[in-house]
Amino acid sequence: MPEFSWGTGWNYVEYDALGQDFHRRGERLTEQIGLLRRLWSEPLVTFDGKFDRIDRAALNPRPRRDIPIWFGGFADAALQRAAALGDGFIFVDGAGDAFERAARMRQYLQDAGRSSSDFGFHCNMLKAKSPQAVVETAARWRDVGGTYASVSSMGQEFTTLDQHLEYMEKVANAIQSSGQ
Repeated sequence: MPEFSWGTGWNYVEYDALGQDFHRRGERLTEQIGLLRRLWSEPLVTFDGKFDRIDRAALNPRPRRDIPIWFGGFADAALQRAAALGDGFIFVDGAGDAFERAARMRQYLQDAGRSSSDFGFHCNMLKAKSPQAVVETAARWRDVGGTYASVSSMGQEFTTLDQHLEYMEKVANAIQSSGQ
């Protein structure tokens, strides 16, 4: 499961509120990924980038291991950035076709000279509404090399917590019964 996921966002108002240029968010994100990795791994960091300047910063304690960075999004630019810099991608099946996007990601990884075998593919299953559809989508995702999947109870017109929990129990039972 991703430990650190990042997307550029879609709402220009958030960038305006911070006094930042919405149209340069991808470029800024790319710079910040490199900066984060340096902060997590080097004892002392000085950085002078297009967007940020840091004079002798240190994290104490630093992480004892690499922190995976996962991306998400819908634009090809997000897929390409993840292929170049990331450790995984969170696809949303229902807000787009996760299977088609995963095939594109594999191509972008190949173009970047990277293997898809050490890159995480997470499917957030919004389209699969019935427990059986969840089982079928998860199996299909696994069969195309997916590494993680999430089940969603949104869009089911549930009005109580118990309805959400009952749905998840039915999904768990369907998965267990399928032997997947």
